[in-house]
Amino acid sequence: MTLHDLMLLEGIDNYNVWWYGKDIYQDYMNDEGLTKDVIDLKRGVNLKGRIYLVLAGITGTKCRYRFAIKLVEQVGENLYTWERVPLNIDLYAGRLVFKHNYKFSFYNSTGKEFVVDEIWPSEGNRTIEKFRDYDSVDFTFDQLQEVISNQYSDYYEHFICVKAVYMIIDGNTGKQYIGSAYENNESLWARWRTYSETYHGGNKKLRELYKKHGEEYFKQFKYIILHIFPMKVSDKEIIEAESRYKERFMTRQFGLNAN
Repeated sequence: MTLHDLMLLEGIDNYNVWWYGKDIYQDYMNDEGLTKDVIDLKRGVNLKGRIYLVLAGITGTKCRYRFAIKLVEQVGENLYTWERVPLNIDLYAGRLVFKHNYKFSFYNSTGKEFVVDEIWPSEGNRTIEKFRDYDSVDFTFDQLQEVISNQYSDYYEHFICVKAVYMIIDGNTGKQYIGSAYENNESLWARWRTYSETYHGGNKKLRELYKKHGEEYFKQFKYIILHIFPMKVSDKEIIEAESRYKERFMTRQFGLNAN
């Protein structure tokens, strides 16, 4: 299923796609629509009445549908007012994810090459506060599972684009584990998803705790972020940072790190 297929179901064939990249979309849109009442469009001839589907970037090749608008009135050279246009796919606004073969930071064209990738779950029963910053992340195991299993967009967008060094604290004993997300270009989201699904994440001493105490033991665990890195940073740099944190917190001698 493509975005173009969905538009044909809406009875719309005169439309463009606006993709705002993951690092800039918050400067241009909010839940009500675009942040500016007037849009500056270069080469904006004969665009009045055209439908624009506004997408927010998740990664360079993935984005999610937010809302649709149409240009209403030209108020200056290349300047147009706009208004929201209700569509059936608004039911999935913020959750309908598309992918494209090419990377974009901004895109303004047709949507024939956008393919539906997935639909994220609804956040109707959410108990976790919105993402503020990496330093504020402080999850219990149940909270980690809620964020991962529901793929909350605010956390997903911030975790999928970084590597990291993190700490896991055993709330039953106070012992600490230092880990990292980096191998094979692994993001923080992918690494923490492993903990959410397996409890132990494959780590030796955490596996031993899981085997001895079972799943309930991990309900007292906490997960925090110590250091984030861009995805382009080398594995060597992250391994060195991880080692420094292990030395700082003495997690090899008194914690849960086996090496």
